[in-house]
Amino acid sequence: MLWSASVLSTASSDTEPTVVITFDSAKYIFNVGENTTRAFLQSRQNWKKTRALFLTSVGTQRASGLPGLFMTLADAGQSQMQITGPCGLLHLIASMRKYTYRDNLIVTPAEVPLVPPCTEAEERSVYRDDNISVFALPVVPSETPLQLASPRGEAAGTFKRKREDSPERSSKRLLNQHGADQLAGDITTTAKLLRKAACAPDFDPASLDGGVAQAWRQLLIQSMFPASQVLSEATDQNGQEKCQEKRKTKGRGVNTKTDASSTIERGPFPPKFSKPLPVPERALSGSSDPALKPTVAYAIVGPRIRGKFDGKKAVDLGLPPGPLRARLVKGENVTVQVKDSNGNVVDRQIKPEDCIGESVTPAVVLLIDTPTLAHIPALLSSFVDSRHFSDYLWKHAKDSKRHKVQAIFHLCGDGVLEDERYKTFMNDFGPEVHHIVASRRYLSNTITFTSAAYSQLRLNQLDPNIFPIQKYSCTADQAISDVPGLPAHVTAMQKNVLINLHPPRPPLLDLDTGKGDLFHPAVSSGSPLVLPESTRGSFADAQTYVAHAESEETCGGDVTICPLGTNSAMPSKYRNVSATLIRIPHYGYVLLDAGEGTWGQLARKFGDDLTSTSSVWQVLRELKCIFISHMHGDHHIGLAKLLAMRQRLDPPCNAPLYVVGHDNVFLYLHEYAALEELGLSPCSKSPVISISVDAIHWKNDFFSPRVEVAFRSSIIAHRDMCASLGLESFRSVDVVHRTSCHGAIIKHEDGWSIVYSGDTIPTQKLVQAGENATLLIHESTMADDQAEMAAAKMHSTVGQAIEIGRRMKARNILLTHFSARYPNIPPSVTTEHNPGDPTLALAFDHANIKIGEMWKMNAYIKAIEQSFMDLENENEATQMEGVDDIDIP
Repeated sequence: MLWSASVLSTASSDTEPTVVITFDSAKYIFNVGENTTRAFLQSRQNWKKTRALFLTSVGTQRASGLPGLFMTLADAGQSQMQITGPCGLLHLIASMRKYTYRDNLIVTPAEVPLVPPCTEAEERSVYRDDNISVFALPVVPSETPLQLASPRGEAAGTFKRKREDSPERSSKRLLNQHGADQLAGDITTTAKLLRKAACAPDFDPASLDGGVAQAWRQLLIQSMFPASQVLSEATDQNGQEKCQEKRKTKGRGVNTKTDASSTIERGPFPPKFSKPLPVPERALSGSSDPALKPTVAYAIVGPRIRGKFDGKKAVDLGLPPGPLRARLVKGENVTVQVKDSNGNVVDRQIKPEDCIGESVTPAVVLLIDTPTLAHIPALLSSFVDSRHFSDYLWKHAKDSKRHKVQAIFHLCGDGVLEDERYKTFMNDFGPEVHHIVASRRYLSNTITFTSAAYSQLRLNQLDPNIFPIQKYSCTADQAISDVPGLPAHVTAMQKNVLINLHPPRPPLLDLDTGKGDLFHPAVSSGSPLVLPESTRGSFADAQTYVAHAESEETCGGDVTICPLGTNSAMPSKYRNVSATLIRIPHYGYVLLDAGEGTWGQLARKFGDDLTSTSSVWQVLRELKCIFISHMHGDHHIGLAKLLAMRQRLDPPCNAPLYVVGHDNVFLYLHEYAALEELGLSPCSKSPVISISVDAIHWKNDFFSPRVEVAFRSSIIAHRDMCASLGLESFRSVDVVHRTSCHGAIIKHEDGWSIVYSGDTIPTQKLVQAGENATLLIHESTMADDQAEMAAAKMHSTVGQAIEIGRRMKARNILLTHFSARYPNIPPSVTTEHNPGDPTLALAFDHANIKIGEMWKMNAYIKAIEQSFMDLENENEATQMEGVDDIDIP
């Protein structure tokens, strides 16, 4: 049985470490940071056969790619998924309920308690199937003032939320009538009781705590993934030991051949579905401070592989080929008749060990997440105190035939690897173990998404100002081999590192997965990139035209548009999902939407050097506004990561960041902020202020008493935001999409204006609200020959977007949000240009496009098309041709 561990992504500007355990029959993914889905697309690895996900921490660093991966797996035909992580996992998934849901996916979450196991019985595996057994060890930083919960999950002491005395709500009556133990014990019964109780007008989910609060979160998760109800109900009716029995079966509790997940239809959401979640108690989920956040270490124990069958020995013992040999291989004793030395026929019993070699000791992989120095004491004491994990230390395991530690993946924060305590811990595993370490100081910052970077490298020869090369480094700040006192076999965790566990081999770079990388060989060659003759000629023609063209002075001409994501629905190798950065000179930045991976796109564009005055950290300081058009995941999943990274600014940014969005955006952010600090509370460093998109509707009169009373705080915040950006106004306009969606109308005091469409079919409201815009940024998901599909999905075609710009009398149009069916460049953009028509340009990830230079982008269209055509001829994959867009409900 072959199995291995590989590094899908490592710690870099745009990814966090993700490790994949691979068997022929299944895969297991450990940690799902931002861009995990896109990393699969770039790599030759894939997510097929994924059975389970495991998180070492619940937060943006380890889990912000989870909603995108859930939806991608479901749309790829995955029917069920087990996910295991620390306490807070249920709250994390339930907080996604407004934008993450798939009818055909069974999701089975399991939380690892922060209470260290006290007995051998409590150290049972958190996951088990026919390939692996996974054991978990909670690591709670010693500086965390955490009072651990009782086994029933009731919070202790000061960490239980304090509430003012209030009349008995229906949620309290539910507890009084049925008791917390009963409600927390039976999933189906609890769900029915909670649904019934939630119908009461005074039911308040936020008032729930302990096991009942967990049951409410589970009910919401079942509503997000209705097929999960099949699993829970079937298990309850069978009266089995739910969690343990599900883990023992390959099918994760449901027969994959007979489950009905593909035919499940979404029922009504539970009453109070949109009400705030119960706040997770600190005694259950730990600190929301990233420096003190609990983590979980995992031990992945592989199968015991039987020894080789010795056919010659079998013949010598009188065991012929046939069914008896098969029984022997299964571990049974068999009896054969043979002649003794006297020629008499006698029975001979043959045992498996008589013909079968010694079995291979199960290999063990450890994954240890130590983000801060404060985690080290807790890690060391937890390891020693654990009956199971202490056995992996060399003094216990060197002569053991129960298991053999072959590889340890270390996720180390700043200063951890250099700490003498941690070095001693690493050496305690013995001289033969391979250590694969992710520590930023000892890792190069090579490009992750090489297809996009290579395309940009080519276009850089067309116009280096508009198409700058992404920030990267092929060398680490320091070689890991220079760290004294480390074990003998230590390897930096580069992407595509592969270690075979059976048969065992040392870690090496998997050359097959890196074959599509054209970027790094090009930049490492020491000579300029040589383009095909057809591309060079096309570039030269475009450059000659631009050099001789006369440009006009444009109001707002120095305002720069930086597309960060131009794909719709899901990322591709060349394009990320929606995000557009606007730089207003002397004032700062505005971000329009923030799809998953927006932080990484910013970091690759500006660099993440803390000492640079133009790095992504400075952009975060100067970022004044983030506008979220709607709740579809490809437009906002990256928002929480941005806010969490902003909290790391040192010194903090005293000026507020204004987030403009729908109420559901703020519901999600406030619920998520219970797990990780985002800057939403009044006392936060680097504060964030919310503005309701309804408050600033373009038809609202701010002086109307009705509007002023309903949206007073948003109106005040709007005034302050406009002052900070030099804006005359920042208004929203409702557009027509499959969910509530708004465009934005930005008008500056200098006289220029930008209109952003969000996702929409062509709508007259946008034309009216944005009349005479300097720039229209409009979605153009489909080509003109896909108008019917565009209408069905509530999107616009290229031609429809251009027509909206004409009717609006916009001076410039920037098209974006292209379907994944057009991985390089959308068709039908070379429309006839009539006098007075807007200047048309296409958005490309990482471009710098000044409004006054939109005409250049128009002049470059044919040259860009030629570059992509030649790129395909260089055998760079044009993935996803003919693939329909992922359906977003």
